[in-house]
Amino acid sequence: MGWIGAVACLALWAAAVARAQDDRLVVVQDESSMERTIESYLKSKHQLVINEKFPAPEDLVLVLPFSAKENIPKFRIEIDTQALNKADNGVVTERGVRITLFTGIKAPAEKRAAVLAAINDFNRRKVFSATYLDTDGEVILDWTLNVMAQGLPTEYVYDVLARQNKLWGEFYPELTAAMQ
Repeated sequence: MGWIGAVACLALWAAAVARAQDDRLVVVQDESSMERTIESYLKSKHQLVINEKFPAPEDLVLVLPFSAKENIPKFRIEIDTQALNKADNGVVTERGVRITLFTGIKAPAEKRAAVLAAINDFNRRKVFSATYLDTDGEVILDWTLNVMAQGLPTEYVYDVLARQNKLWGEFYPELTAAMQ
């Protein structure tokens, strides 16, 4: 086979290992490795447009712009991870993948009570997602995936993106009714 063949085989093996690692999220100690894995997976597997922002030097947030169905305004989803639990020695043992849908819609002060009533009703029916008003009054849909020692398939992140998109499509008519 020769050394060129051996190098080619080694390169193919390394690419296969890297791709296999993209298919599964594992607990990492730094703030951006998991986001890089998610970004690589979503770009290669689902051809999503992903932008990056860096709120802190070691932190990476993935930003996905979306156009929803007819009559629903554009929105964005941000993906960020954070340590949820650490061992006594400071090693991260559980990391959360926070998937946040920013609607771009702010509830006017005079409509906040009605909007909050609609949000509370929606939250009672959709227990795995959290919908709330942020400090500026923007309607937010939030979902967290827990990644523990055994890991988690990266496809779960895409699943949540699809669910958030669907949830927003369901909630938007309720929100607009509450704001009238």
